[in-house]
Amino acid sequence: MLCVKSQYKPIILQLKTSMHSQMESQHFHYTPRTRVRERPLHWFIVFISYLFIFLLVLESVAFIVLGAWHLSIPRLENILTFSDRIYRRELGFGILLVIIGSLGIFISIIGIIATITLRVSVLRAYASCLWILMILGIIIGIIGIIFASQVDGYKEEDKITNPNLVEKNYDEEKFLLGMNGGLTLFMSLTMLVGIIIIHCLIGDVNDSYGRSYVRAR
Repeated sequence: MLCVKSQYKPIILQLKTSMHSQMESQHFHYTPRTRVRERPLHWFIVFISYLFIFLLVLESVAFIVLGAWHLSIPRLENILTFSDRIYRRELGFGILLVIIGSLGIFISIIGIIATITLRVSVLRAYASCLWILMILGIIIGIIGIIFASQVDGYKEEDKITNPNLVEKNYDEEKFLLGMNGGLTLFMSLTMLVGIIIIHCLIGDVNDSYGRSYVRAR
């Protein structure tokens, strides 16, 4: 009889342990030790992210305004009176500025969604969009500078056919194309700041998800 009881004793203990664990599981659940939204550093990074989105919107609007100014009909008509080649370059540069400005507005919307949801996949997509925007902006800025450098050549060529041309018009267009091209280049490089901020936010979110879990009632 004692032998039979000793054989069943481990089984009885195992059943008691499993029942005790089930009762505990009804009263406890597992939660992250530190949630991403409970850390001051997280909120600071989010605040900086929103500031950058505001900067991105301002820069995008500035691109659109600059592009619209280059595309204004009175201005283009005035340029066409003395140089059709500069006219084509002004037209193309203005269109490119409007395109990159519109793209910046669209990317800022993605940034707002990414910062609110804090989904790593959306944050990475946002960072990729910023890379694309920066590269396009750099290219457009360089194009504007190249257009400005071509104006002197057009002026010398047009002097042959029109000795009475107004050099001031050419100098003004050279200055404006060069200035706006350089401004576009500089504004595009500020995207690096946003890319760094987003990568910090991605690291912060990943760090939070990778932390250990504790039992809580």
